[in-house]
Amino acid sequence: MIKIAVCGDEKEDRENTCALIRQFGRDCSEEYEIKAYESGDQFLVSGFRPDIIFLDIMMEAGDGIETALEMKKRNFETIIVYIAETSEKMSMALNRIHSYGYLVKPLVKEDLFQILSDAVMWVTQNKRKSYVTFFSGKNKAVRLIAMDIYYFEYCSRKVKIFTADKIYICTSEKISSIADKMEPYGFAMSHQSFVVNLYLVERIDGQMLVMKNGARIYLAQKRASKIRKRLVQIAKAPQ
Repeated sequence: MIKIAVCGDEKEDRENTCALIRQFGRDCSEEYEIKAYESGDQFLVSGFRPDIIFLDIMMEAGDGIETALEMKKRNFETIIVYIAETSEKMSMALNRIHSYGYLVKPLVKEDLFQILSDAVMWVTQNKRKSYVTFFSGKNKAVRLIAMDIYYFEYCSRKVKIFTADKIYICTSEKISSIADKMEPYGFAMSHQSFVVNLYLVERIDGQMLVMKNGARIYLAQKRASKIRKRLVQIAKAPQ
């Protein structure tokens, strides 16, 4: 899921931006969570950490530059797209805080779609290359690239982590918490005992998922519809 924030003190502008993002999302493979804020202060207080933020430079309660500086202090890993009435303020904003790009009001749908498409591609690829950490016996940390993991299996009160060349044992987390942790990387719980990397599913064979390494994973009937939908989405996503 891609998390997007829209931050600006003009209600009509916020609603228009959100509507365009929703329109973009209807034709794309990713799922989106969109939240709107009236000011930079309101956004920062919310605790929401978006993947992408459309940030109005001129706001009374915490303008875009101040908000971006505070995001930097808090180590937000967020793509910033500035929005302004004219391009005059952009040089100051871009010099103080690096951004992914900017848009000038009134927003042009094609321009927003282009910058959003590029930003979403960057976010999805970056997430898929991210590292995840688990703990095995004696509290030993195991750090793995998310996309190197084929699936997780709960067995004998432990979770086995299957990669291309090795099996790790995770003793610190339940299979349900692993499913939540790995969902942003394209994983899903196919069965109460399995969490699979949907990017590495070769095909569905009856009530089984056939992985690209040949492994066959149970697909519970009640989860089949959602898994099929997500596999279709992934097939459309940029690789």
